[in-house]
Amino acid sequence: MIALLVVATALAAPAGYSPTKQVNGCQLYLGPRDADGVTPMAAECHWPEVTIASFDAKLADWNLHDEIFSSVAESRVLRVEGGRSLVKQTHVSSGISDREIIISGQRVALDDGGFRYEWRPSGQPIELQKGNVECPRSEGFWQVRPSPEGGVLVSYELHYDPGGSVPGFLVRWFQTSGLTEILTNARAATHP
Repeated sequence: MIALLVVATALAAPAGYSPTKQVNGCQLYLGPRDADGVTPMAAECHWPEVTIASFDAKLADWNLHDEIFSSVAESRVLRVEGGRSLVKQTHVSSGISDREIIISGQRVALDDGGFRYEWRPSGQPIELQKGNVECPRSEGFWQVRPSPEGGVLVSYELHYDPGGSVPGFLVRWFQTSGLTEILTNARAATHP
């Protein structure tokens, strides 16, 4: 019973966020709008079949993100500087132009044996492919920790501004179904 309380506490809503739905071992949330108008998304998950080692083997390699996530057509490390990787990503979604960004990402070891993989816009200039749009903001993190119930506790947060013109229904789809797809992709890819 105490272990169940520990897991429930670990899956509590981030401060100021509202729960939207539960899916695939995860509770999804939407946060309050940022100053730039972006509505952040978050998830807290318990994946009993995943290990920290299997999660780290996939998420630590930024070059694999286009193999893991169906919404990422390209994820290529351009260079590594002081423990941070500069990564060119191309994001795809049906009905709109592809989005491109260069992010700065890093992997941070946590005291409990887990890891945090965080990224933010690098500020580096990008030469866009014809017809694509620059994504002004992709910022967030994955965090994986051991669960007292076995498996892992996964936290995810994303602040995403696709730039350009995007219909409201696509934004709403991304905040629910798109987030579900990201989590489903991650869980399937990190299953040992």
